[in-house]
Amino acid sequence: MNKKLTLTLLGTVAVTSIVSLTPEAVHAADHISVHHMSYEEFDDKVNAGDNILSLEKSIGLDWTITAELGYDTVSGASPSWGPTTPVAGNQDLVNRAYDTAAAQNKTNQVIRSGKDPYRDGYMIQKYNLEDTRYSASVNVTYRDLERNEWTLGGNYSQEEDYKSMGVNGQVLIYADSRKNRSYTIGSSLLFDKTLAFQKYDNFKNVQEWENIFNSNFEVGLSQVFTPNFYTTFTLYTGYKSGYLSNHYLTVLREIDIDDNGKIEDDEVFLGQDSRPDKRLSGGINIQGFYNINSWAVVRPRYKYFMDDWNVSSHQLGGKLNIKLTDTLTLAPGYSWYTQQGANFYRDPSANDPSFAATGYATSDLRLGDFNADAYELGISMKVFDSWRVNALAAYYKQSNGYESSWWVLGTTYEF
Repeated sequence: MNKKLTLTLLGTVAVTSIVSLTPEAVHAADHISVHHMSYEEFDDKVNAGDNILSLEKSIGLDWTITAELGYDTVSGASPSWGPTTPVAGNQDLVNRAYDTAAAQNKTNQVIRSGKDPYRDGYMIQKYNLEDTRYSASVNVTYRDLERNEWTLGGNYSQEEDYKSMGVNGQVLIYADSRKNRSYTIGSSLLFDKTLAFQKYDNFKNVQEWENIFNSNFEVGLSQVFTPNFYTTFTLYTGYKSGYLSNHYLTVLREIDIDDNGKIEDDEVFLGQDSRPDKRLSGGINIQGFYNINSWAVVRPRYKYFMDDWNVSSHQLGGKLNIKLTDTLTLAPGYSWYTQQGANFYRDPSANDPSFAATGYATSDLRLGDFNADAYELGISMKVFDSWRVNALAAYYKQSNGYESSWWVLGTTYEF
């Protein structure tokens, strides 16, 4: 599994979970929060932990500063293709190395070591991974005379084989003094570097730093329809370029090294996960907020996504905030997700999971066809006038067998 994706997912889910438990916190008093999240993929894959310290401080009525520090850990096993047939002596080892070299001379794709002499000898195996990440971000918001909001921020994170630096900005403009309608325009830029396995040379995997550029842009409309109901509509687009493959994953490639016009069992090799170096995406996100009464709020949501890799998805779900007492709130939620996979994806459990000698190729389940269900239950409790405790548990399952769960626990102090 891509460590960067896991670590990023942790921060995103943790922050989203905190906000979803206490939506009123968007305009709350100055506060400092500490939260921990534990994430686990089933079948002994990835285990990760995320620790977040956040601060929000208003300066007068016009300025607000938010800052966040994060420390993440990830360990476990990343599933990838690998050989299973034992090496039968030195001559067998030499023959495998010779065949691998011959395959490398026939394709521009990176071929890893570890050839299996039998097509059926390759299996998805677990390779150990372990890493930590340190992150920091700061955002400053200014409100003008019409109370429109102008936000500018920056972020930085670093782990052993990945570095990220970014900037973001957003403008919120009210349509009139009644503030029943507002418009938002936001954008972010990320300038990342990843230490990727680029080639196999002299029986060693050689790593090189590769650049990744990531940009996102969105425009939104928020409309109050009644005192109890309002909705936000957001159009978004994204563009990525650079090294977008996952160098922790492998694929199987068929290479006719003896030029006899057919692929024998011993002509299947391990190749590098290979994806286009550009990705353009976009979609729409619709979120509703409806107050049933003084103690219950329904928040339905629909999101559509598509990109030029042929990936498209629909997500439909919602959350319910139930105020049981003045100090205790429950927030159950459910979402259903369906995805059409990339046009260069092949299911590793298919009868023939191998690819041609050249061309884009991935067996990453996240880029395949699947449906998914996600369940969560959050609790927010005000224990003292200035202290609030938040907790959340969630479970996620895909139709391709992938399962994960996570929980969040934290506290917020208002001052």
